[in-house]
Amino acid sequence: MIADLKFALRMLAKTPGFAIIAVLTLALGIGANSAIFSVIDAVLLRPLPFPKPNELIAVWSKVQGDTERETGSFPDYADIRDQSQTVESLFAFTRAATVLGSGSEARELLGIAVTSDIFRVLSIPPLLGRTFTQDEEKTDARVIVLTYETWQRHFNRDPNIIGREILCSLRAYTVIGVMPPGYRYPIGPRCEYFMPLQQLVPDSVKNRSSHFLRFVGRLKPSVNVKQASAEISAVSGRMEQQFPDSNTGRTYYAFSLHHDLVGDVRPALLTIVSAVFLVLLIACANVANLLLARANQRRREIAIRAALGAGRLRIVTQLFTEGLILAFLGACTGLLLAWWGIDLLRVFGPRDVPRLDEIQINGLVIVFTLIAAVISTLLFAVFPALQVSRPNVNESLQEGSRGAVGRESHRARALLVIAQVALSMLLLAGAGLLIKSFGNLRATNPGFEPSRVFTIDLALPRAKYADLPLKQHEFFERLDDRLRTLPGIEAAGGVTPLPFSGNDRASSFWIAGRPDPGPGNHPNASHLTVMGDYFRAMHIPLLAGRGFDSRDGREGVPVAMVNEAFVKKFFDGRNALGRYIIVDHAEKTKDRPLEIVGVVGNTRHESLAIEPIPEFYIPFAQDPDRRMYLVLRASSEKLAGLENSARGAIQDIDRDIYVPHLEPLEKLIGITLAQPRFNMMLLGAFAAVALTLAAIGIYGVIAYTVTQRTKEFGIRMALGAQRRDMLQMILRQSFSVVAIGLGIGLLAALALARLMTSLLYGVSAHDFSIYALVLFVLSIAALIASYLPARRAMNVDPMVALRYE
Repeated sequence: MIADLKFALRMLAKTPGFAIIAVLTLALGIGANSAIFSVIDAVLLRPLPFPKPNELIAVWSKVQGDTERETGSFPDYADIRDQSQTVESLFAFTRAATVLGSGSEARELLGIAVTSDIFRVLSIPPLLGRTFTQDEEKTDARVIVLTYETWQRHFNRDPNIIGREILCSLRAYTVIGVMPPGYRYPIGPRCEYFMPLQQLVPDSVKNRSSHFLRFVGRLKPSVNVKQASAEISAVSGRMEQQFPDSNTGRTYYAFSLHHDLVGDVRPALLTIVSAVFLVLLIACANVANLLLARANQRRREIAIRAALGAGRLRIVTQLFTEGLILAFLGACTGLLLAWWGIDLLRVFGPRDVPRLDEIQINGLVIVFTLIAAVISTLLFAVFPALQVSRPNVNESLQEGSRGAVGRESHRARALLVIAQVALSMLLLAGAGLLIKSFGNLRATNPGFEPSRVFTIDLALPRAKYADLPLKQHEFFERLDDRLRTLPGIEAAGGVTPLPFSGNDRASSFWIAGRPDPGPGNHPNASHLTVMGDYFRAMHIPLLAGRGFDSRDGREGVPVAMVNEAFVKKFFDGRNALGRYIIVDHAEKTKDRPLEIVGVVGNTRHESLAIEPIPEFYIPFAQDPDRRMYLVLRASSEKLAGLENSARGAIQDIDRDIYVPHLEPLEKLIGITLAQPRFNMMLLGAFAAVALTLAAIGIYGVIAYTVTQRTKEFGIRMALGAQRRDMLQMILRQSFSVVAIGLGIGLLAALALARLMTSLLYGVSAHDFSIYALVLFVLSIAALIASYLPARRAMNVDPMVALRYE
């Protein structure tokens, strides 16, 4: 084996051009696979960073007739926790934010409000201090647990942090613990602290109809997820009978926490893995063609070996060793490319892919790369080795013989070209579908005009404004008057929740004048609170009736506006003006009927890919809150000083309020497009590589054929063949092979494209225009790749060609 390796290195050193091309081709295929495998490892394969991660489950609720996962209420959480015999411990949480410090040094922290069971479920003790207890949750003891990163960044790893009071949203909290490095939950989003849930939202945790919490639990030993889900469903069935007003039609169920985290991104990642494997196959086909051409040039050497007694296995072993060296060098270069690729994936990857920041070149990725190198060797080296390991010794040893290896070699090279073209067809078709899908998504009208709209997510501090609706209303009313007079502002308003902010709110209701469908059977609709000139600032059209005005104050008649989807679903598209709806559990309107006074156009709220849903709007004066997304329509996309002006207007009213940065609304929409854009860019890049490799493969085969047939072309031209005849003959022979590849690739693409349906928007998996365009692009690439060597055949001098040997 050592002798074979030495000989193989000498042979490759004699042909550095061939070796470099082969290594770089393999590096593209292997490196791309290694980079994507590092993502698969971090996202899909690597267990969650907690003890016994297979025991962790996520618990969601589902409303009858709805396919969406929904959150749960605190009373439901308490019942499931206390009654379940399969779940060892269960915690509930919701996202939260607080402002650390005050004045100019204030900084926003993102964390979670959570029950104390989180520390039992995730089973990781604190690095410093302790965690909070169930008794502390129920009292007014304001305690907080910091993550290691927060302790390091904001407190310089102060060893005396335990017991220290810090100011959070103008309230003093005692730091009782610091978690170890890397500890965070939920996985993915930024989490900088843990705070007791019941202290933060004391009213909401008492309301069984307030569904805003996510549940995570740990199974008891020897219990599987299916058993736990069945039992949790049984518990929710009992709750449905006991609390029909809030739980009718609502079922809780469980599944693996790891599946809960990666389920949404799994289809896209598997599609990308399939695509990158096709790139590796195309690269292997290219190198196999190179090896076939090289083996043909070495046929005299192989024939001599055979004449001296070398068996077929011995010849195959020698050629396989050369391929193994190429693959190993390609793998090493590919790892370097993968290292750079991972940096790009971290920067440009969508933020909603869990654990994307954890991707790295680790031992498993290196092992995968070495396995990929061995598999690549089997794919590209064995086939040509078997083709040339049975030489015709007499013919090959004839002095000056320059004929082709034989028909088997020509068929082998043609098969490799067919495979390259077919695989490229698959990749290009998939990329074309995703590109058109993304174009449709970008062109989708969100129902408003986002350009020149800026937003501020403003939350008033609980210490001064919680449970004080009159004070909340007074603040935002004064602020609205100030914002609309700022220089360069065309319209100003506010809304909660803001479209594309990642937040939503739904309320159940029933229509006055119709039979009450009974507790738990009331329909749901998205519930938004608006302030000022929100509809004008967003350019949401008023279709019927009127907008909110001064008549709709705190003491005015309760009113609402609805969108087209609401009218279509609940009023069969007929006139809804003057009708009344009664919102369930609407404490601020005291269950008074809301008169529908206006109808506005539909807007998309969560994503451009999700159709508009029924929505109703309530004026802020009748439904005040601490939090409001301010919406400012500016006269220019880059209005200098707007953020400072808005911050000044807010802090002139109350200097204790923390003001986040101004965000363009287009940026929020862009965040929701990150995942489809990422899919499109990756698959598009792989398709471009595949097209390039396929074109190079076709060029190599035709160029080699022209070189081998130089004497034949000279004879033909000496006998009267014209240059045009030579061109037509070569292109015809080339396209006969390419056409077979296109046909096979088209059939395969039509058969497999339906697997991409979940990734497409507004385009059929069998879109004829995409397949026609791909056929055209591949045909043009094949034409160019074939024409360049064909020109050489056209310019052959018959006298030179006849003396070629």
